[in-house]
Amino acid sequence: IFSMGDDESDDRDQQPAHLVRLDAYYIDETEVTNGAYAQCVDVGACEPPDSSNATYHSAYYGDPAFDDYPVIFTNWYDADEFCRWRGARLPSEAEWEKAAGLEPQEGLKFRFPWGDAFDGTRLNYCDNNCPGGDSDTTVDDGHRDTAPVGSFADGRSSLGLYDMAGNVMEWVGVWYSAREYVESSDTNPLGPLEGDFKVIRGGSWLSTPVDVRVTARDSFDPLVSRANLGFRCAMTPQ
Repeated sequence: IFSMGDDESDDRDQQPAHLVRLDAYYIDETEVTNGAYAQCVDVGACEPPDSSNATYHSAYYGDPAFDDYPVIFTNWYDADEFCRWRGARLPSEAEWEKAAGLEPQEGLKFRFPWGDAFDGTRLNYCDNNCPGGDSDTTVDDGHRDTAPVGSFADGRSSLGLYDMAGNVMEWVGVWYSAREYVESSDTNPLGPLEGDFKVIRGGSWLSTPVDVRVTARDSFDPLVSRANLGFRCAMTPQ
């Protein structure tokens, strides 16, 4: 059991905080990499990313130098297809948030994967390298866009997952609803049965501190692909 949502957030769709019970599950330690995704493409089971470039790299997907970087420019259906090819699935929204924020020894729910206080040295976010007016010029994480998965060991969640805050936003398996936390089941919630947008979690290298909180919710049309959007897979034990 863990507490999902945040009553102190300014975003109404993170409220109310509510207790959720989840069955056991596995979830990837890192975001899916270019190298891993290419294996699925190479056997004809997955579509290539919509672009082989990254924002600041003219070569990215397909370049061995970037095999350990998160795959990007994959829409929700691409992500779902890859996870199914692996015998897995995309995590539910509740599974993702539990893995990102739960401290299991004390049963605490952290605001960020590592604790309640933001620390810009623990993640890849909108720092001094970031374009636009929302950048945090006091921190330089060393990356203009994506970083190799697992680069920020000090940013791991209590359950040992990397990059649950920042690097790339992550597709999860459920449809988005602003009223989900009011209407959802308290046991293994799976979101609405249908909708127009799929839930996005985790924030990215373009995100501000408030957008990388473990409770922050976003959503995109499932056909969308972006230079700061990837995914990780989950699995139900057999």
